[in-house]
Amino acid sequence: MFFFGTTDIGLRRSSNQDSFIAAGLYRNAVLCVVCDGMGGAVGGNIASRMAVDVFKETLTTALYKIAPTDTPENIMLNPSGADYGAMLREAAAQANAAVFSRAGAEADLRGMGTTLVAALVISNKLYAINIGDSRLYIAADGKLTQLTRDHSYVQYLVDIGKITPEEALKNPVRNIITRSVGNEQEVEGDIYAADLSLYGQGYLLLCSDGLTNYMTPERIAEVLFDETGYDHKDPEEMLRKKTERLVDGANAGGGGDNITALLLRF
Repeated sequence: MFFFGTTDIGLRRSSNQDSFIAAGLYRNAVLCVVCDGMGGAVGGNIASRMAVDVFKETLTTALYKIAPTDTPENIMLNPSGADYGAMLREAAAQANAAVFSRAGAEADLRGMGTTLVAALVISNKLYAINIGDSRLYIAADGKLTQLTRDHSYVQYLVDIGKITPEEALKNPVRNIITRSVGNEQEVEGDIYAADLSLYGQGYLLLCSDGLTNYMTPERIAEVLFDETGYDHKDPEEMLRKKTERLVDGANAGGGGDNITALLLRF
């Protein structure tokens, strides 16, 4: 597996409140996390960074209990050897508790929070969680499929039939989310699982709404599936260029928010 992520301030923001991490945890396991902070320039930055760090620390601590080693890069993790969904839920709960506690302790950070989307890939098995409207897509066989479901007001309007998915893309309240990390004492994330071997070769895309609000799914798919002009002997460089093209596309579409795109090739 190869992976690469990038983040960009966009064209209209004075600071970047997105945070992400992509890390190889074992020889066959990769963790990817994207968080989009809110609550002012300072609060958003702190919330997203805390959530990423606490989430990773909690998850890796749990994983090392089932596969302890000083050299995890030499160990193969069993794709079905534990309840990985429960581990993701606990990692999100600890991230939520950390952000909520910090926001309650410092007056200038009150109200801060963050979205969170995370993917744990073990061999060809995908385990994921999301809270908020940052997204995870599977791109394979020429199709871009949104795996996660937004926790947002416009998604609620779509669900009850008040607006269409196409209308949701331009709705003026599309940035209102109904769940976030750190704004409540407890929060529940949605868990997803997929067998990536059923998709053949493809990509996972984790991203903040700074990408999806300013770049259509069709344009995102075009970037991901365009294989011309790349050095296929250097997959990481290819992923770097694709993430740069995604960021450039979002900025060309208006660039009204911070943009984070993280790609994993499976």
